[in-house]
Formats: sequence, C-alpha cells, structure tokens
Amino acid sequence: MWGQFFQPDIQLLSGKLSWQDVACFHPIIEFSICVAPRWDCASECRICLTFSDGHRWECERNFPQWNDKKWHRLIYHYKQYQQFPTSVTVLLSGKDRQFWAGYYGVKFAQTRLRLLLHTDENETNQESETILEPKDEDEFVQDSEPDPVHDDLPVDDNFVDQDSSTFYSTDRGSEPDDD
Repeated sequence: MWGQFFQPDIQLLSGKLSWQDVACFHPIIEFSICVAPRWDCASECRICLTFSDGHRWECERNFPQWNDKKWHRLIYHYKQYQQFPTSVTVLLSGKDRQFWAGYYGVKFAQTRLRLLLHTDENETNQESETILEPKDEDEFVQDSEPDPVHDDLPVDDNFVDQDSSTFYSTDRGSEPDDD
C-alpha cells in the first residue's frame, strides 16, 4: 500500500515577480528532500516533480532490509529550461515490502524548493544523493542500568489488606441459605 503526499501547483514566484523579472538571471530550480528507509523490512520511495513547462523528473529508491538506518538527502537541479516554469507539482510516495496492512513505508523530511541565482556549477540538469551521518547529540543512548531511585513514599497505617481468599463468581443460579 503506497502512502502518498500530493501538492499541486506550487508557485515558484511570489505575486510581485513575474518570470520576465527573473529570466535574465536564469535561476536554477533546486528541489531537495531527506528520505529515511525502514530498517526492519525493505522499503521503497518515489518522488515525482512535474513543472508547468512540461518537464518531469522522477526518482525511485529501493532500500534493503537491515539497512544502515541513515537519512538520504536527494537533490535535483533543473537548469535547462527554455522559459522559466511558473509552478511545480510534487508527488511523494513510499511503501514497505512486507505487505503489512497499513502504511509503514519510508519517512520524508526537510522538503525544500528554492531558486539559486549565483552558482558556478555545470549547466546540465543534475540529481545527487548524500547519506547523512548522525551527529552525536542526535543519538539516543540509554544507560544499561538506571540509577536507583529512593522510595520515600509515606506508608498509610490505616491501609487494610483485602482477604485474598475472597472468590467472586458470576454464577447466579444458587441463592445462599438464610437458616
């Protein structure tokens, strides 16, 4: 079962700017997202960007079971357009490969869409992937033995123990004798 996120027609320019205003800069359109696979089973994700000028970028990643548990930053640079596209539609989808009932696929985070005006990069459309290493402060470390906690709760001297020999029954077939 595919879990999906769909965002149609994201405007690349604010209401104050037109594509003619930015055409002389020919900005690079950068889309980036972080993806984390499941660890306990294989999973996969698909990312699809459809630009208003008809250009389409699709990315599919498959992750094995018992993988490295790391986030992957996927980046796409769209540079080779004739006329600046005014909008983009984003579709993110993912699933596990265990066929469990429900959506238990990959996680998506830090989605970003921006215009880059000054770069010295090459002039072709590019896709890249970076594996993000966890920082020490991101790692949760649990002590093997917790520190003992002193129990200083007051004891209630009026507490009465319930008789453990009491038996409760739902059988209402016999009434007690009143002799």
